[in-house]
Amino acid sequence: MRMTQVARIEDLGPHIRRIVLRGDDLNDFPADQESAHFKAIFPKPGQTKPKLGIYVGFKKWMRSYTVRAFNMQTKELTVDFAVNDHEGLAANWAKNAKQGDYLGVAGPGDTKYTNYQADWHLIMADLTALPAAAAILEKLPATAVGTAFLQVPTVKDKLPIEAPDGIEVRWLINDDMNKNVLLEGLEGLAWKDGTPAIFVAGEAGQTTTIKKRIKTKPGYTRKQSYFSGYWKN
Repeated sequence: MRMTQVARIEDLGPHIRRIVLRGDDLNDFPADQESAHFKAIFPKPGQTKPKLGIYVGFKKWMRSYTVRAFNMQTKELTVDFAVNDHEGLAANWAKNAKQGDYLGVAGPGDTKYTNYQADWHLIMADLTALPAAAAILEKLPATAVGTAFLQVPTVKDKLPIEAPDGIEVRWLINDDMNKNVLLEGLEGLAWKDGTPAIFVAGEAGQTTTIKKRIKTKPGYTRKQSYFSGYWKN
């Protein structure tokens, strides 16, 4: 577990806040882990520093987040938080964060994308999974082809993403969390030949529905697919 401090804050959109973390503890943070999860460890109410370590109830103060970027030279860890659309430990911390605030970091785990060299790629993510999807898109080879469906609440939440020319990025604007617009996008997709690498993440129930539909598609393989419910409605 590592202790970090907020170095910079940037609001990328009404519902996306980028926080750059820095600290000597990041000296041994591994490279090339963009899109992997790590555990953010938050301070308890009334405290300025989170308590690091394993103790009774420690998981209450941890949440899973995505490595959006890590700069080995500056030892800076970039994390994008979904804000202003829900209340919670992490969202409230990020919304009120200021330079110098402390945040614990544990991990990261392994990256989840199954095959960067697949015949084609299908990436589907809502706002909470947007950092992982964006990191994956930016790591795809220049020859990659496929489609990315990215759901955000407003037009102003659309982000510049350096995806390969062969990847069609479709932004789905939707502020109704009860509406599965990712599934609607899938239903209108012209399915390609070959075996795709698939990444789907977002609200748990909607992700399950999408998974059931994708499993009926030609070329689908469990080995090259990743589905994750990041949150529950």
